[in-house]
Amino acid sequence: MNIQLILLTVGQTNSAEEFVKVDPYGVGMAAMAMLVVISVLALSAIVFQNIDNLIHFVSKLFAPKKNSGGQADGAEKVEKVKSSGEEIAAIAMALHLFKSELHDQESLTLTINKISRAYSPWSSKIYGIMNKAVKRNPYSK
Repeated sequence: MNIQLILLTVGQTNSAEEFVKVDPYGVGMAAMAMLVVISVLALSAIVFQNIDNLIHFVSKLFAPKKNSGGQADGAEKVEKVKSSGEEIAAIAMALHLFKSELHDQESLTLTINKISRAYSPWSSKIYGIMNKAVKRNPYSK
C-alpha cells in the first residue's frame, strides 16, 4: 500500500514545476544551453579540421590486403611518378589557352536607345500593392 502511494505521488508531480523551483530565473538553463551549443560547435570544428586524416584512415582500413610478395591481391604494381614544376606549369598553360579559346571576343560596346513611349504597365502606379480598391459586399445595398 505504501509503495502504491509513493508511485502515485511521483507520477503526479510536474517536472517543469520542479525545475522552476530549482532555477526560478532560468539562468542555469541558459548556461546549459550555451554550453551545449559551444561544445557542439567545438566538436564540429575538430571534426572538420581532421576529416582528411579520417578519410585516409578509412581508405587504409578498407584497402586490399597485400600478399607475401608485397603486391595487393589482383592488382598490378603502380609506380608513383613525381612531376616537375615545369610540367605542371605547361599543363596549366595549355588548359588556360584551351579555355580562353572557348569564349568569343566581344566588342564591349554599350548602346542605349531612349524609348519614346512613357507609359508601361511595369511603371504604372494603378497596379501597386497598396491599391485601395473599394470592396463591396454583394449582399448589401
